[in-house]
Amino acid sequence: MHIAYYAVFNYDEQDKIEYGISILFPDIPVANSCARNDAEGLEMALEVLQLALVDDHLNWPHPDSLPAPTPLEKIQLQKNEKAFLIEFDTEDVDMNQFEIFV
Repeated sequence: MHIAYYAVFNYDEQDKIEYGISILFPDIPVANSCARNDAEGLEMALEVLQLALVDDHLNWPHPDSLPAPTPLEKIQLQKNEKAFLIEFDTEDVDMNQFEIFV
């Protein structure tokens, strides 16, 4: 199953603290993280999105139970924000990476 959602990177605190980029997914409220730079943010966003969607038995949700992704043009970005499309195919994910979380 192909999954794609936009992550919003907020740079308000970037110059003030070590992990100054906050990351959230408007469509998946439990998926949020932080990062030091965009490259790390993209990795963290992918990881937190996958972790938020996999259940306690390491199963992906049924496609019908996932919220519809908000189109980019409908995401209201603030002055210090950027949106990045985070996408993956569930068949390509190594589920062993989640065993420490369940």
